[in-house]
Amino acid sequence: MGCNYTKVRPVQELAVPMPAELVLSTINDQLPVEIIYKILDELDIETIFVSLYNVCKRFNSILSTYDKYHFNLKTISLNRFNLICSRIRPEQIIELTLSDDENSPGLIEQFLLRFSLNEFVRLRSLTLIQINNEEYMNLILIPMADHTSLLNLFSIKIINSDETYGEIFVELIMSILTKPSLRKVHFDLSYGRTTSNPLPWLEQCSIRHMIFKGSCSVNFIRNTFIHAPQLETFAASDFNFDEEIDLNNVPNNHEDDNDSDANEEFEVQAEENLNHEENQIPKNEKFTSIESTNYLNSLTLYDCSINMSKFEWMLQEIPTLKRFRLSTITGYNDESILDGHRWTTLVSNMDKFEFIFSVYLPDSSVWDTDVCITTFRTPFWTEDKQWFVSLEKYDDEVILYTLPYLNDFYVVKSLSSSFQYRSTAIENSTLQIQCMNNVRDLYIDTWNIIKPQVENAILPHFLHVTHLSLCGKWPKSKSFLTDMETIIDMSTIEELSREEIVPTIDFITLLNMMPNLKSIKTSTNLLDALNAAKFSHTNCLRSFIIAPNDYEDQHAVNIEPFCSMFPRIQHLIIPVDNVDSCQYVLDQLKQDLLSVIFRITGNDHSFDETDDESENEEENSTVNLFSEWIQELSERYHCYKKQRQIHIWLQ
Repeated sequence: MGCNYTKVRPVQELAVPMPAELVLSTINDQLPVEIIYKILDELDIETIFVSLYNVCKRFNSILSTYDKYHFNLKTISLNRFNLICSRIRPEQIIELTLSDDENSPGLIEQFLLRFSLNEFVRLRSLTLIQINNEEYMNLILIPMADHTSLLNLFSIKIINSDETYGEIFVELIMSILTKPSLRKVHFDLSYGRTTSNPLPWLEQCSIRHMIFKGSCSVNFIRNTFIHAPQLETFAASDFNFDEEIDLNNVPNNHEDDNDSDANEEFEVQAEENLNHEENQIPKNEKFTSIESTNYLNSLTLYDCSINMSKFEWMLQEIPTLKRFRLSTITGYNDESILDGHRWTTLVSNMDKFEFIFSVYLPDSSVWDTDVCITTFRTPFWTEDKQWFVSLEKYDDEVILYTLPYLNDFYVVKSLSSSFQYRSTAIENSTLQIQCMNNVRDLYIDTWNIIKPQVENAILPHFLHVTHLSLCGKWPKSKSFLTDMETIIDMSTIEELSREEIVPTIDFITLLNMMPNLKSIKTSTNLLDALNAAKFSHTNCLRSFIIAPNDYEDQHAVNIEPFCSMFPRIQHLIIPVDNVDSCQYVLDQLKQDLLSVIFRITGNDHSFDETDDESENEEENSTVNLFSEWIQELSERYHCYKKQRQIHIWLQ
């Protein structure tokens, strides 16, 4: 038949290259706009306006009608910020992230000069990061708090570790919380912003999901549950019972003071015995009811310091709970929390229970590793629920955790000859490996990282860590780096934090073990090693933070070799002592640099009243030189001076 003369041709000959103009023409003329919208849903806003704008008239028309933009201003250059702002309309934005952190200093001021939040009529999600200027914060929140506006916010997230907002901020937030459209709230404010006192709620709200970071009391939770009756998930940190009164200890009108004192002494003694005596009957504590909502099914409590008996009371107050996540503070001292039998009764109706308990063991403790892990090896834990528990024991501390809890953060302490490791999942190695693989943020105490000699001890292994923090004295062991490689895949690390001095040859080796490193946070203690390692990471490193620490007076960096070591830096924080160094950084790193903070070094005591007057004059003269230099910079730099720091946002 005709196929006898068919000749097989290489695929390369059949594939005819299509000119780029023809590809664009095909997309422009034939691809439905709905498909293009779907593509835009998967792209970030910088890619859209930098790469697709002005490709053709039809694309420009589509970009001007697309109304699901996510405008994230956390890390953006000044040029691209101006470009996007000139091409987008506020009503096209549904998600907005505003940041005034070290990577985009002065952005909020520029944003508010261009827009009012009243214009973002389709905004559903708002995230505010490190906005320290309370006036700017209030300007952003006022339109959100106005219940007569067209803004129907679905989610709000505020993160600021240094905030000191006043009463106006609280009033605006409370008004926002009661907006009928709001469903998600996440506040991660400074530690000083406690949530011990009840929020001044205006009325009931429709919030379904809440996260609060700060000192959190039971009374705060109780008041929140009352005003958020539809709440489904709640997370809080630094949870404590300090302000709660045990109703069993409240004297009635018929008891005299002596009886009251005797009862109080008995209760205190009973609680002490609870922590130290075996077979002690738990004290039955009683508190004012929490009055949990009928919908609450997920509860997360970080950094708890309350004892086991209080946990028992609290969980009985929340019968609808299906998912519970719990961690204790470092130095927690109630050993009874390590009893799997007591937890079995409390969590039997839950679908998921994740925890990490870090418990201090005094010298008088008779606590036993094997007895503890046995209580978590019953069929309830390993078969019915399949909640697998691991235990790590050091000289005076025990860490007990469920494996899935390792999704976020893990601490490797002294893996020395005294280290012990026990797990209910030893037989289920697949699960154990999977959970270790989920860890992205790893903290290592470098002092005693050596292979343990204890029988059945197992070193954890992490394959996908992206942020590695090394803290502590650098060990003298020659096998230290090799031992680290036995527990970490170093090729996945993108961020490294280290303050203390490292021997030069060791640091060169360490950097070479991390080929994908993009960010370093360190102090000037490490720069000698970095000078010797300047051949490393010249093309991939993007962020370098040189921060002061508690061990040294910060001194200026030798700028010329530093710039030659890392020519592709985008975000930089560096100590300097003269204007020429600042200008050199801007000139040499101008190709990629997006933001820089120059920390002006000097005598920390130069402004003390007892200092020599001539020293103060010299210090003031130095600072004035930096101020004058800022005024002379071109318009391509947006900069300001804050105390002894110069913030510059550029390109």
